[in-house]
Amino acid sequence: MTTTHGRGRATTPVVVPGPDGDLAGEQLTGPVHAVPDGAADLELTTSLCNHSVRAEAGEPFDPAGPDVCPDCAERARS
Repeated sequence: MTTTHGRGRATTPVVVPGPDGDLAGEQLTGPVHAVPDGAADLELTTSLCNHSVRAEAGEPFDPAGPDVCPDCAERARS
């Protein structure tokens, strides 16, 4: 049985200055984590290594891909 996982990344708070005042937001940072398949884009979820991350819509998690969390990669292969 093959299980697929979605992708997710941690976020860092950012402030973007604008003409009408500063806007607060989040920037995706760090390694790519494996998250439960089916999480909505930017949904706050928990990765396989128990980090709180934002899901990224699109490609499934690739344990052999570049910049992946080694713990998530190991758990996704199990």
